[in-house]
Amino acid sequence: MQYIRTIKLLVCLCVFANARAQLSTNEKPVSFDRESELTVISKSLTPTVTTPKLDMAKLAKEDEEDELYDMPPRFGYSHIVNYDLNNSGTWYELPNGDKLWQLEVVCPSALSVNFCYDKFWIPEGGKFFVYSKDKKHTIGAFTSINNKGDKENVRGFATGLMYGDDVILEYYQPKEVTTNAIISIEKVVHGYRYIRTYDLGYGTSDTCMVNINCDAGKDWQYEKKAVAMIVVNGERWCTGSLINTTDLSQKPYLLTADHCLGDSANHFIKYDAVNLPDLEHFTFYWDYEEQGCNNSGIEPNLDKCTHGATVVANPYNVYNDHEVKFDFALLRLTEDPKNLAGYRPYYLGWDRSDCSGEPGVCIHHPRGDVKKISTILDQPTPSTYDQYHFDQSYWKVFYRRGVVNGGSSGSALLNAAHRVIGQLRWTSTEGCNYDGYSLYGRFDFSWSGNNNTDSIHRRLDCWLDSLNTNVPTMDGLLVIPTTKTITIDEQLYCNILIKNTGHLIIESDVEIKGNGRIIVEPDGWLSIDGGTLSNADIVLKSGATLEIMNGGILETRNGFEVPVGAVVYIDEGQIL
Repeated sequence: MQYIRTIKLLVCLCVFANARAQLSTNEKPVSFDRESELTVISKSLTPTVTTPKLDMAKLAKEDEEDELYDMPPRFGYSHIVNYDLNNSGTWYELPNGDKLWQLEVVCPSALSVNFCYDKFWIPEGGKFFVYSKDKKHTIGAFTSINNKGDKENVRGFATGLMYGDDVILEYYQPKEVTTNAIISIEKVVHGYRYIRTYDLGYGTSDTCMVNINCDAGKDWQYEKKAVAMIVVNGERWCTGSLINTTDLSQKPYLLTADHCLGDSANHFIKYDAVNLPDLEHFTFYWDYEEQGCNNSGIEPNLDKCTHGATVVANPYNVYNDHEVKFDFALLRLTEDPKNLAGYRPYYLGWDRSDCSGEPGVCIHHPRGDVKKISTILDQPTPSTYDQYHFDQSYWKVFYRRGVVNGGSSGSALLNAAHRVIGQLRWTSTEGCNYDGYSLYGRFDFSWSGNNNTDSIHRRLDCWLDSLNTNVPTMDGLLVIPTTKTITIDEQLYCNILIKNTGHLIIESDVEIKGNGRIIVEPDGWLSIDGGTLSNADIVLKSGATLEIMNGGILETRNGFEVPVGAVVYIDEGQIL
């Protein structure tokens, strides 16, 4: 029975991420600049609620019992409360018509305080802040971008640690905002011992990290569009990558690491494809990168995001009471990033053979920082993780430039052919130490669960090769939904799908590497205008158009057929 009690307490704990790890506008609370107005309006101090004192002797005994069951350490005690904008705190109306709500929460002798919200929804324009009474520590503003649901289906939220025992909550509503926020606090977590927190967020990764738009990333500009920063309950947690399927269906499958489905950001709950697949608390941020090679000092916008996912495949969680072997997780995203305005995703190719290929790169979000690229020094070699894991089920790599940090977990290891061969599990690198190495779970072991399982939820092949082609490698997928012009010489390691509204114009020398095809759908258009397209496997659908002009050249790999209804137009061009 004591074991059940401990589990319940751990489940009740909400996220205790460092405040900087949460997505916010990183601005001062509104009241800081409007103190004079509040002083005139307010006839009393901010309303205060005080939680009961803790029985430290009882908690110490419970923590000792938890250790016997090897449970994760508890850092705080959850007071169950019911505070919201209507039954607690005070509303103030400012002279210009703006409104402000404040509530002071005191946890006697607490080392830290943080809050769990059973309902949290902010209208456009509203701002929510948490800060210490001495105003030395603030987090926020939290805004509508932090909403997990809509107003009719309000979801929960959590804010990070505020050190000290006296905290103020503040909500600001401009006069032009007529829709009320929904903020309901379910738990106040009284921290009674310190935990280790990490400095996460923009600009916090190691100094040797390389921005994706530096020279090292110039040959990986398509692949970077597959990579997302994974945020779990507000904490910048891991990295994931969209991955291609043999049917080229653009299903929103995202590859990451299994260990990203548990631990503190997930409230110590372990999510699983069979037993607990719903990841509604996951958010995925796309295009989070610096536009140039150097940091500008101004954080890029976090305006491209999708919410929610389902775990469709990951290894069985326990083997002889030890951690899983391959540490992969395949998610199907609830919201498809190809529907984001202004974003054109890419789907990574993969290699399920037992050969790593020549060294390539890793593209990742170290410590929740902007997108970085790390180049691999030598060809990855097979390695074990520890005595409990299958032999040689990891790739061991050393870095030439750039390393990995926390937050890089789950990022794809790409070989020189631009294909995924694994996902990041663990690293020994500390700081910019190039003597350290990293271990990536091998894609070929994850492909069939090392032939140890018949469950489709414990292997990748059932999801990525639904056609049962059994091909050993698959190139990436670039989708052309509108007009795109290639004006510089390129080597493309991918399939190209020109949609029925798409037009690809080639004005330079483009070589298709690997086995990629160019598929032109009905009403799609491929133009070779003065450039050369080589090593191309062309598939024209009825209603598609191919034109070659101004000295353009098409060098096909296998020739091609022109179906009834397709158009091929050649004017001062040639097909070889």
